[in-house]
Amino acid sequence: MATRGLEGNTMAQPRVFGHDAKAIVIGAINTSELDNGFTFVGGTGFVAGDVDDVMTAAAAAGTTAATFIITEVIEGGAILGLRSVLPGAGYTVGQTLALTGGTGNSATFTVTNIDIPNTQERGCVVYNGRATEPQDITITTEAGTPVEFKSCQSGTVVGHKAPMLAKKLVVGVDCVAIY
Repeated sequence: MATRGLEGNTMAQPRVFGHDAKAIVIGAINTSELDNGFTFVGGTGFVAGDVDDVMTAAAAAGTTAATFIITEVIEGGAILGLRSVLPGAGYTVGQTLALTGGTGNSATFTVTNIDIPNTQERGCVVYNGRATEPQDITITTEAGTPVEFKSCQSGTVVGHKAPMLAKKLVVGVDCVAIY
């Protein structure tokens, strides 16, 4: 019988070498969450023909609009299912915005999670991919503590010789999540 290698809860998923990397977008909806990082109210007046139509979140100042596909409409005209296509940028948890598209109206979505995707069980290392000068980078750790790292050098990870596992990037540009 094969074993998983480690037992217990401490470091149940140790990460010694990265196995994946993705650009981090501050305020993007975390679609890897069980609820896809959002909840929604289905509105009224939608029809079966609206399935596969694209819905767009009304972009507030400083955001990039998220887009969704209608996957199901129930009798009575409310949207029952939405699938995220683009997670947008610049959102905050609890923000509620109107959805437009399809034949109906009054559909809204509320952001529930903007953590770095795939950090539900273990955080990720944040790499400073900025090409020119050092930058200040602020993360939220696995424990939920916001920490600012001053003058992170280009081409290094946050925490450098003692890398920190992050769940959220709060401040920083051109950063990459290393899993």
